[in-house]
Amino acid sequence: MTTKKSSFNEYGMETWYQQTVKKLYSFTYSLLQNREEAEDITQETYFRCLRRDTKSFPPYPYLKKVARNLIYDRYRHWQKIGSQMDDHSLTEDVSATEENWETRALVQELMNQLPEQYRQVLELRIIEGYSRKETAERMERSEDAIRGLQYRALQALRDLFKAADGNGG
Repeated sequence: MTTKKSSFNEYGMETWYQQTVKKLYSFTYSLLQNREEAEDITQETYFRCLRRDTKSFPPYPYLKKVARNLIYDRYRHWQKIGSQMDDHSLTEDVSATEENWETRALVQELMNQLPEQYRQVLELRIIEGYSRKETAERMERSEDAIRGLQYRALQALRDLFKAADGNGG
């Protein structure tokens, strides 16, 4: 009887995964506009959800919330590291983290190159975690305008990354 239940759980997990993975990846990609980052966040979301000690698989809205929080945490971390770089010297194992520091510094530098409205919408939506409605209220725009502005901001940031990669890397 235990074997049957175990195989049911495996089948249930596979079904649950197949029903949610494409939607979740699309969601993360729409926020990040980067295939590798979207794959990482999607994978980390499933890992965190499966690590929980529950007897049921979380519904898609919960997966989406976990993914959104992981994205927010990642951007907050990048922003924090970028601002700390100006204030502190690197005293820890620089050789092990040099590439990460360079990436974070590049993100901060490229964010600073964005037009003010683009930078503001990305900071409110992604870094600070405000909803589209809250961001619209703060920026005195419609939710649809915020969605379009965020899309254009992410496209501009992606283009800056591509240009930086072409020039320096």
